[in-house]
Amino acid sequence: MMGRWRWRYWPLKTKLLFLTLFTSTLGIVLVCTSLVFVENQNYRQQLESELHVIAGILAEQSAAALLFKDNEQLTNIISSLRKIETIKQACVFDTSGMLMSALYSAGDTGCPDISEQPPVGFVGDYYRLSLPVTLDDDTVGHIYLISHLEALKAHIQTFIFVALGIGVLIQLILVFVAFKLQRVVSQPILELSGAAERIALEHDYSIRAPVYGNDELGRLGTTFNDMIGTIEQQNRRILESRDGLERTVEDRTSQLSLANKELEAFSYSVSHDLRQPLRAIEGFGRALEEDCANLLNESGKDHLRRIRAASVRMGGLIDGLLVLSRVSRQPMESQRLNLSEMLQDIAEELSDLSKPLPTEVCIQPDMWVVGDGRMLRIAFQNLLENAWKYSAKEQARVIEVSATSEANYIMIAIQDNGVGFDMRYVDKLFVAFNRLHTPSEFGGTGIGLATVNRVILRHHGNISARSEVGKGAKFCVRLPVPA
Repeated sequence: MMGRWRWRYWPLKTKLLFLTLFTSTLGIVLVCTSLVFVENQNYRQQLESELHVIAGILAEQSAAALLFKDNEQLTNIISSLRKIETIKQACVFDTSGMLMSALYSAGDTGCPDISEQPPVGFVGDYYRLSLPVTLDDDTVGHIYLISHLEALKAHIQTFIFVALGIGVLIQLILVFVAFKLQRVVSQPILELSGAAERIALEHDYSIRAPVYGNDELGRLGTTFNDMIGTIEQQNRRILESRDGLERTVEDRTSQLSLANKELEAFSYSVSHDLRQPLRAIEGFGRALEEDCANLLNESGKDHLRRIRAASVRMGGLIDGLLVLSRVSRQPMESQRLNLSEMLQDIAEELSDLSKPLPTEVCIQPDMWVVGDGRMLRIAFQNLLENAWKYSAKEQARVIEVSATSEANYIMIAIQDNGVGFDMRYVDKLFVAFNRLHTPSEFGGTGIGLATVNRVILRHHGNISARSEVGKGAKFCVRLPVPA
């Protein structure tokens, strides 16, 4: 836990350098390990193949001598193996298992009993091979060879040293490159942070952050400078308009509207810039869970799950903020809409996505409203999703949507049989990020009803709610109906 907190306070350029070097080091280690493993397997196969060739040649030369029991000839043939340094022991047996001739190295105890089927293959520090000697398809004896693996070990050690040397050289080059490249990312952010700190301390809005390029960081710097420029203009106008209260009020109202637009644009840009590192967190978290799960204890796996869950929740918050910003800024395109068909489509989509639960959705037919179709769909989808979610723990879900007319308004009521809420907190219901239930009880971001309220207000309507704990909730949307 303390390590995670210390990581949060590392400088940005240190984090970038650490992540780059850690990733490159891990890659180099994995590549070198793979190369050593492959080279070891290839050299073992080569050694095995060479010994089989030697044994085949020895068997071909020894066949006639074995047939005629010519021990002298066998000894001469076996003695030729002394020139091969890897051969530790060679034994020739006749068909009855009797030892006919042998070649020993210093310290050997003697040939094994061929009738007991001695071990073959890579056994301990040696490779052992048993091969029948045939003449005209008849077996006339057996050859048993033992080869030591010092050459294999020496080759692999040399290969490891070479691989380590190359890996260290590559890592040194990567360290140099990482030092150079981390400035490309960290320098604009550090200068932007420094400019913001100077503005906060000196209250000098003529300060501007340098802009590098036209990528996300460049656009962020441009947006920051535009925002500071707007604030500087606002301050200048306020100072110049002290001579009249009415003019001051008008100027400040205009400036506030402009600042809100700039702030929305800035929030939109920041939200988009947050997506890339969020995707990296989720991607590397998934890779870590898949590739290194066996290296983590249960506590580590739990931390990893929490990290991924938090990144998913943050992604939901960003999406919610973008939707809230969009419904506040986009132009209205009013038209006459069949709300009943829209609600029916939303209910069918929710039925396909949710867990099986006895559900009854009653939607009054032929409910017509006038407004922007995209915005109203977002609003009523949030309302239906809320009713769907908060009634998910009942034995059966019952949702009813009805409408009544009053003067030039239509009142749409959405009633569910869910857990409900305490009316003491109804004022917090339509405020962003306020939730009346804990995340462990019901998921969500706390932005949905704020978005609904924003959409209804833009349609010159209003929304209210009534509920009792454990007895469901009823949301009433009041929309104007033009003549």
